[in-house]
Amino acid sequence: MRLFLGSDFHVDYRENLDWLRGLSRSDFTDDVLVIAGDLSDEIDLVKACFDALSMRYRRLLFLPGNHDLWTSRSGRGSSFEKFEQLQTLCHDYGIETGSMAIGSSLIVPILGWYDYSFGEPGPTIRRGWMDFYKCNWEGLQPAQVAERFDALNMLPDTVGFDRVYSVSHFVPRLDLMPARYPEKHKALFPVLGTDRIEARIRALGSSMHFYGHSHLNRNKVLDGVTYINNAFGYPSETEISAKTILHVADL
Repeated sequence: MRLFLGSDFHVDYRENLDWLRGLSRSDFTDDVLVIAGDLSDEIDLVKACFDALSMRYRRLLFLPGNHDLWTSRSGRGSSFEKFEQLQTLCHDYGIETGSMAIGSSLIVPILGWYDYSFGEPGPTIRRGWMDFYKCNWEGLQPAQVAERFDALNMLPDTVGFDRVYSVSHFVPRLDLMPARYPEKHKALFPVLGTDRIEARIRALGSSMHFYGHSHLNRNKVLDGVTYINNAFGYPSETEISAKTILHVADL
């Protein structure tokens, strides 16, 4: 059994959904796929992804990204309610949303949101970051949202497992971004992630951590942990995204 990783498929773009639907129906039937968030804010498109992937992989694990929790197009309900809706949908499809034990390996999802621990957003982000307009957090500020999600992270007992892998949608530490990252894009740093996720990774003793959100494919070892981002990204992002589902481990 192999473990595969993908995130940020953004199937609002038809070519991205067509790519998922074009995956082999026979090559992955004994394998596991971790989906680290950002399929679509449209529930019908999330269902289309689940329909395509559940018949191709033996087991799936999904945790939502920021786009999945947008509510502006549905016109009703809060983003917390959208989160619960996605949890129910996963349950109906038999898709894992909690810790997944496979033999001697344990895969642990870590929920989160950004809380400005990577810096305070400047005026450009405060005006233009779409989450501020498309999410409904019932009046809570980002740090309060991050705290609420972090409180849902009930870390499992890892005794008896040879390997612990963890996964988040958001970036767990800022030094995963390249030192020479273009200055104009550094404005995004405050909304990339939170130090809370890194604290959970260390508490778990993860050997590998998978994440998404930044759309920047990375494979980097920091302080003994291998961090991997395998974002599919938007169709135009051909230089920073590998446009594949990545084999990250054997289980």
